[in-house]
Amino acid sequence: MAQSDAELMRRVQGGDSDALEAFASRHERTLRLHLRRYVGPDDAEDLRQDALLRLWDRAHQWEARGSPLAWLLRIATNLALNHIRRRRSTKPLSDMADEHEDLGDAVLSSCTLSGSTTNEAELRHQASRLLELVEQMPEDKQTVLRLARLEAMKLQEIADQLDVPLGTVKSRLHSATQWLAARWEEEE
Repeated sequence: MAQSDAELMRRVQGGDSDALEAFASRHERTLRLHLRRYVGPDDAEDLRQDALLRLWDRAHQWEARGSPLAWLLRIATNLALNHIRRRRSTKPLSDMADEHEDLGDAVLSSCTLSGSTTNEAELRHQASRLLELVEQMPEDKQTVLRLARLEAMKLQEIADQLDVPLGTVKSRLHSATQWLAARWEEEE
C-alpha cells in the first residue's frame, strides 16, 4: 500500500532518502510543470533539483499543518521568484515575457489594465502586485489557485493530487478568487 505524502514527509524528516525519492518521483510532473510556469526548461530542471534539496535540508521545518506537496510548491515558487528577480535587473521585461509566457498570460490577464496605452512599468508593477498578493494568500488556497490557473490542472486532478474531496478544491478555488479580487480592489 502506498504511503501518504504526510507519511513520506515524516520519514524524510527522519533522514530517509528513499522516502524523499518516492515523494519526488510521485510529484515530479507537478513540480516540473509548476516551475515551467516561471522559467524555461533548463532553469526549471535546476530549480526542481534545488527545491528538492531545500526540502531535504529543511524537512524539520515542516509542521504537518498543510500538505507536503503545497510546502514543496511554495519552496519551488520562492526559488523561481528569486531566480526571476535576480535576472530581472539584467534582462528587459519583453525578453522575460517570451520565456515565461504562461505565467505572464496568467498574471496579465488577471490585472485590470486601464486602456491600451499602459506602459511596461505599469504592467511590471501590476504583475508584481498580483504575485505579492498571491504570496500573502493562505497556503491551501494558494496551492489550489496555482494548480488550477497556472498549471491548468482539472479540479478532479487537483483533488486527487492533494488528497482532498472535489468540493474542497472547488471551495478553495472560489475562496481564493474572491480573496484575491477583494485585496486587489482594496489596493486600488
